[in-house]
Amino acid sequence: MDRHILMVSDPNIRKQLQLAGLRFMCTRARWLESEAKILGVSLQKGTLSSREVDARLEEMGALDLVYPELMRCE
Repeated sequence: MDRHILMVSDPNIRKQLQLAGLRFMCTRARWLESEAKILGVSLQKGTLSSREVDARLEEMGALDLVYPELMRCE
């Protein structure tokens, strides 16, 4: 069985789950934008080093967004 398929028989429940997931995704996107701005300003001002920013990006799970070529599996 494919683990990526969500089996919900009631279309109304499925729609509510999808809407909740989309709201969560929007909230997460706003949070990510806010964190990226904070890191960018700190890097620009010199209050954080490139190494520290990389560490924060790794903690956030966003390092592959910044360095996608390094994250490819061979």
